[in-house]
Amino acid sequence: MSVSISAPFAIAMILAFARSVAWISFTPPFSFGAVPMKIKAGLSIAFAFFAAGHLEQYPLPNTDAQLIIDLVIQVFIGFILGFIVNIFVTAVVGAGSLIDLFSGLNLPQAIDPLSQQQTPIFGQFYNMVLTALIFTSGAAIVIVDGFLRSFSVVGTTFPKVALGTVASTVTYDVTTFFVAAAEIAAPVIVVLFLTQVLLALLAKAVPQINVFIFGMPLQVGIALLSVGVAIATIPNDLTNLVARALGQIFGGG
Repeated sequence: MSVSISAPFAIAMILAFARSVAWISFTPPFSFGAVPMKIKAGLSIAFAFFAAGHLEQYPLPNTDAQLIIDLVIQVFIGFILGFIVNIFVTAVVGAGSLIDLFSGLNLPQAIDPLSQQQTPIFGQFYNMVLTALIFTSGAAIVIVDGFLRSFSVVGTTFPKVALGTVASTVTYDVTTFFVAAAEIAAPVIVVLFLTQVLLALLAKAVPQINVFIFGMPLQVGIALLSVGVAIATIPNDLTNLVARALGQIFGGG
């Protein structure tokens, strides 16, 4: 039994594979260090196989120089698409880091088993919750589907209009990242701020009490309680962030 693959399909699959590798390298949860390289390579090949049919409809390079240029373009497109999704999705982890900063738990950092990076306590917790929600809520399927649909929107060449707006789009997305992280962490931060105000008033009203002795345990306990209540809003936040990321990719954001 022999399987024949046409030359246009083979070239399209090579280009799609280059975009898939770049996209997976920057898109959570596929980009996490805990994901083996064999899994990443297998997913890249699978995505490239399904996307090659779309790229085959576009003009393909017929010289080595054009092939190299198109490979660079595909890697650039994959990087941009992955970076946009990464910015929006990891805003949840950024919210956890903000909570660590305001709760005083940002000092004892440890290695996050998922990202393989040093992350504060609540940052690790939010990262684990985010990873679980990406798979259980179906967000991973939506992200992958959006990436595969990008082959129909952006073919073998990057549109000139898109090249002119990449810088402004990325700048806007970075700003949105900080705003989204602050919005997700805002309820817990407000509670922690009110706790600080309460401790300050208590220290002023009863100077005999050493506020520093029970201030830190109280703040940590309130932070844990607040996070336990606010964690229920993360699924909706993740859904909105994924929708905004796909809107940016397809020009609707």
